[in-house]
Amino acid sequence: MSTSDVSLAQAFVAARGGTASPESLPSLQERLARVLDSARTSWPGVELDGPRFVGHLARLLAGEAPAEDVEKLNLPDVYLARAAADGLPAALKAFEARFLPEVDAAVARLKLPPTGLDEVRQLLRQRMLVGSAEAPARLAAYPGTGPLSGWVRAAALWLALDWQRQRSGQAQADDGDLSVLMAPGDDPELAYLKTTYRAEFNASFAAALAALEPRQRNFLRLKYLDGLSIDQLGALYGVHRSTAARWVVGAQEALLQETRRLLTERLKLTRSQLDSVLRLISSQLDVSLSRLLRSRLD
Repeated sequence: MSTSDVSLAQAFVAARGGTASPESLPSLQERLARVLDSARTSWPGVELDGPRFVGHLARLLAGEAPAEDVEKLNLPDVYLARAAADGLPAALKAFEARFLPEVDAAVARLKLPPTGLDEVRQLLRQRMLVGSAEAPARLAAYPGTGPLSGWVRAAALWLALDWQRQRSGQAQADDGDLSVLMAPGDDPELAYLKTTYRAEFNASFAAALAALEPRQRNFLRLKYLDGLSIDQLGALYGVHRSTAARWVVGAQEALLQETRRLLTERLKLTRSQLDSVLRLISSQLDVSLSRLLRSRLD
């Protein structure tokens, strides 16, 4: 790398959606080159493009965090996760060898049958390593704030518990209706509306969710079911956090607007009654949407 090369610094600044003075680029380049060399040393043979790696690091940083905070991340694990999510053969091989044994350790206490353990392993591979336009490989969302091994174990345990629940025939709680929006402080009119029109809301919400574009449904799934932050969503899709936030808000608004349209068609409510219910839904969206979506997206 020549002394005039600032490609890493430029990629980093661009991924953060900002600008930097030409004078600041050489020092940033030096820092990022050191970070890249350190990460690569941990995984011999895994050759991830340098600008792609530092751009990914930039998207993992929260908000206005300073550039030096990249050195607080678990850099070797972030490097491997990004390379495996990109499908680099050496990275896939390294991930399988180092991290898939974590699945067995994570779910040992659940005493799954061999077929169940095999299915959980395959589900983990599919979720972590296989991507599409709608759902990129989930490893790209690894935040780097803790060991990748712990992140993989948590994902494996979640999948194993879900596998157990589905095979046990345990009924899933019916969260896909207005009952999840009931609050002790509701006035009698709103409580009456929620109870009376539960079925109509449930049907309208399900239809509105089905009408979303696949990518919009996936944004909501990743944020509200899988708990990804806006920064993680940005890293997953390779975009700036403001773009990821705009996508999620757009999906939320589309879901609420279509739910409103369908409720208007189905019900004989006054405009003020419908507005009251939908205002409550909108105001409690972050609290309730994960519960509303679970019965529809699982």
